[in-house]
Amino acid sequence: MTSAKNHTIENWGYEHPEVRGPNALMFFTWDLSKTIENAFQDANEENLDQYVMQAQASVDRLLSRYVEIGADPEVFDGQYINLSIEKRNDSNSALIALETSPQLEEKIIEMQSRVQPGHS
Repeated sequence: MTSAKNHTIENWGYEHPEVRGPNALMFFTWDLSKTIENAFQDANEENLDQYVMQAQASVDRLLSRYVEIGADPEVFDGQYINLSIEKRNDSNSALIALETSPQLEEKIIEMQSRVQPGHS
């Protein structure tokens, strides 16, 4: 079994001085994307399963970090994101699936509806 590598990420949204309140969720989704990309950077279709546990631990740490700094307690406290690998029936490919707690998912969808694509 090959061990998954951790690549260094220079800038985190949770380190930004404006990561409080309404801005926190935007920074979180940015960090979440980077966390998942980083965790699976060396993965391929054949070994995705080897990376899921490490990626889940990284996502859990990220969510905990947002709770610890009090970024937006109403949004982050008590929430979760679970990762899994879903095999596609129509092909031999696999997808990384995120199961987000209903409250966190609702907040992300609300945020996305307020932000126009291509604008930050």
